[in-house]
Amino acid sequence: MLPEVQDAGAPAPQATHAPAQGFAIAQPEVLDPRFGTPLGDLMSRIVWFILAALPASVIATAATLTPNPLGHGTHMQLGLPPCGFLVVTGYPCPGCGLTTAFANMVHGHPIAAAHANAFGVLLFLVSGATVPVALVGLVRGWAVVPVLERLYIERWALVMAAVSLTVWVTRCVTMWLW
Repeated sequence: MLPEVQDAGAPAPQATHAPAQGFAIAQPEVLDPRFGTPLGDLMSRIVWFILAALPASVIATAATLTPNPLGHGTHMQLGLPPCGFLVVTGYPCPGCGLTTAFANMVHGHPIAAAHANAFGVLLFLVSGATVPVALVGLVRGWAVVPVLERLYIERWALVMAAVSLTVWVTRCVTMWLW
């Protein structure tokens, strides 16, 4: 069956019913005039606050710790138990040495941090970069998802996961060979 052709001079048909209850009518996106970034609501500001506060508190906590010279175990200064994976298998888990790496980075020792966990250096830098971005998002009231999409967050997450896995496998293989 062919679609009906409407006469070009005829008025367009009007909707005869209201939108179903519970469905919102799309509102035009409000943009930040300086950056062209969509503005968010209160929930966006809460998310930006969390995205700034969490890495900032982790970095601040790392500043209070003394890095363990063994390259792992610094987290035990926080009252946490030793790594169960390391205790059972004799091999480090992917997170072994991250607290030590962060503590070394905060204290200005990137080489020692890389020896503790090379992924920790990258994670520290990404965490540090997250804080100012999140604070700007909080102050400007940007919508979170569009900004994260512009920053290619999915790609960053995949790169971070790949680096973490690569570092862990490399550490395990080198321990096995030696």
